Amino acid sequence: MIQPGLLQPSMWPSFNNMNSSFDEDEDCLFDIDANMFSDGFIDFPAHQLDRLDGVLLEDDFSLDLKEFETTLSEIGDMAESFEHEKLPINEKEQQTSLILPTDDTKIDNSLSLVHLIRAYEEAMEKEQRELAEVITKRVGEKVSPVAEIMDRLLYYLFQPSDKHLDYLKQESSKNFYAAFKAFYQIFPYGTFAHLAANLAILEAMPRDVEIIHIVDFDIGEGIQWSSMIEAIECERKEIKLTSIKWTEDDSSYDSSGSWRFDETKRRLLDHARAFGLNLAVEEVELHNLESEIEKMKRRGGSGEWFSFNCMVGLPHMGRVRSRRHVIEFLKVAKGILVHPPNCHISSTKGIITFGDGDAWEILKESPSFGSFFNGYLVHYQALLESMEFTFQNHLGEARTAMECLFVAPFVSSLGWIQKWKEREALCYFELSCELEKWKVGKESLMEAKEMVREGVSPYRVMVEDENNNELVLEWRGIKLVKVSFWKKS
Repeated sequence: MIQPGLLQPSMWPSFNNMNSSFDEDEDCLFDIDANMFSDGFIDFPAHQLDRLDGVLLEDDFSLDLKEFETTLSEIGDMAESFEHEKLPINEKEQQTSLILPTDDTKIDNSLSLVHLIRAYEEAMEKEQRELAEVITKRVGEKVSPVAEIMDRLLYYLFQPSDKHLDYLKQESSKNFYAAFKAFYQIFPYGTFAHLAANLAILEAMPRDVEIIHIVDFDIGEGIQWSSMIEAIECERKEIKLTSIKWTEDDSSYDSSGSWRFDETKRRLLDHARAFGLNLAVEEVELHNLESEIEKMKRRGGSGEWFSFNCMVGLPHMGRVRSRRHVIEFLKVAKGILVHPPNCHISSTKGIITFGDGDAWEILKESPSFGSFFNGYLVHYQALLESMEFTFQNHLGEARTAMECLFVAPFVSSLGWIQKWKEREALCYFELSCELEKWKVGKESLMEAKEMVREGVSPYRVMVEDENNNELVLEWRGIKLVKVSFWKKS
């Protein structure tokens, strides 16, 4: 039996075990004695740390603490310089910018923003686009990427093409890979989803199968599968990993931070080789997936057990995938499991895992644009709050850079409007028909709770749906990530 602890992400920082030399430097970015991550953020149980070899690939992704300190310093200096290198503004604006706001000014500005947002929602519901555009510009005049949480959120939301924001994104992208490593291992959003999905796959997998065929909607950097490789190695099984091929037009993200499939494939193959595991990695366009599986079965591959994995909207991914593509992938996955491509071929057994960090259910449950828009504001405000909770005040500039890279791509008024327009076509696809909802296991629930230190941190992990097939990560009562499971026996 595979030990669930093997899937715990070992590259997550264990702040109790950091190099003691950091404690001696009061100016160091990692001040352990000062409770760097507010009341003890995320940590691993000591008994598990000793047996974890790494969810990130050691040659390319391992993060040295000194490197991490240097990286955050560079990102912080860059974000700080952003305030001093803004584009030219007139003399009056320069004088105004030197006036520091009082507490009363901040309160007045916050109330003004609340009224403006309500007016924007009402204008959009009445399809008064010109009025909405005027309100958008007014909001843009009041917000900043280095202010309070709601200001930052509205800045990202209403100024996606702002030159100042573009500058900050470009500078942040120069440190993209180091920032990615830091973001993934500090915050639980992606690691929670990957842990939940991988544990479900291993729990649902029949013990007698020899080949596990994973079909991944968005493989990205491949970080989800390195721990799976280590766990499967214990079972002496073979893994086939098929990545769905997308073009840059199929997503919204900065190409400077994109992941090349060939690089991801090399890292995964090297990692599997180090564990003596037989791994095959390929890339297939979605419209060819059914035919490729049919060919495989005709060649005698009917004994494979399938795992269709779809992760979308997780902040570390830094890219927005079309919901239409998500639906297409899930439809194809369901079709392959329930209705094989060829009537002469027996049905395929396997599981579907779906991780959502973009609050899809808000879109499905909202009766009006206003309720949808407000729901998304609440969701991403909670995301920013959880990030701010983790960073100490003197790391605020580094946090701003990470927000630009990993939050801003998901926060766009134009993107949200497009989602609302497409809601009817996207909201009524159901996987539960003809598929069995896979119940979240107690071990998976406890592993996830232990990962986020529930009861110590403001995070909470819970099981939802009447069939208990959804594992949810919450931040102070607000859902951040939901992972759902369906199986064909």
